[in-house]
Amino acid sequence: MKDILCKIPALMLLSVIVGCVSTTGQKAEEQKQKELVGTYVQLSAGYMQPGRLDLAKDYIEKALEIDADDSQANNVMAIVQWKLKDYDAADKYFRKAVRKDPDNAAAQNNYGVFLCERGKIDKAVYRFEKAIDNALYKTPAEANLNAGLCLMKKPALEQAEGYFKSALKFDPKLPGALYNMAVINFEAGRAFPARAFIERYFAATRKDTPESLMLAIKIERALGAKDAEASYALKLRSRYPDSPQAKNLR
Repeated sequence: MKDILCKIPALMLLSVIVGCVSTTGQKAEEQKQKELVGTYVQLSAGYMQPGRLDLAKDYIEKALEIDADDSQANNVMAIVQWKLKDYDAADKYFRKAVRKDPDNAAAQNNYGVFLCERGKIDKAVYRFEKAIDNALYKTPAEANLNAGLCLMKKPALEQAEGYFKSALKFDPKLPGALYNMAVINFEAGRAFPARAFIERYFAATRKDTPESLMLAIKIERALGAKDAEASYALKLRSRYPDSPQAKNLR
C-alpha cells in the first residue's frame, strides 16, 4: 500500500507536466497559424494592387481556410469580391469582418465606402463613425473625408461640412476636404472662404483639374476679380482644351 501511495503524486505530477507541454505546444501552433493567416492576407492585398485578382482570391481563400472568423481576412475577401463585382458576397464578408471584430476600423471604413457606392448613405456614415470613434485608428482623416464625400451625394452639405472640418483638423492639407470645403462655401454664397479653400487646395496638390479650375473661375467671378478669373480661364483653356469645362467656358 505504501508503494501505491507514493506513486500517486508522481502520476499526478506527470499529468500536470504533460498538460503544460501540450498547452504550450497548442499555443505555439495557434500562433503559427495566426502568422500564416496574416501572411496570406498581406499577399492577397498586395496582389490586388497590380490587379491580379485571381492570385488575391487564391491567397485570401487560404487564409480563410485556416481561420474563417479572422476579421481582417474577411475584410480583404470582401474587397476582392467587391472588385469582382459580386456585391452580395462582398456585403456578406464585410458584415462578418465587422461582426467578428467591431474594433477593426479599417474594415468599418471599407464597408462604409462600399455601402456609399451602393447608395446606402446613412448606413455608410454609421460605419465611418465606427471607424472615427476608434481611438487606435491611424487614419481618422480618411474616415471623416469619406463620410463627408458620402453626404455630398445625399446631398447634406451642412453635415458634410462638419466631417470635412474634422478631417482637416487631422490633416490640414487633405486635398479632398479642401476642395469640397471650397465647393460648400461657394454654394452657400461665401465666396471669400471659398477662395481661401481653393487656394489651399492648389497649394496642397500642386496641380489642378478642369473641375477645380472651373470652380476657381466661378469664385473669382463672384468676387468680381476679373484678372484672377482670366488667369484661371487661361489655364483651363491651355491645359485642358478638350474638357467640357473649357468648351463651356464663357
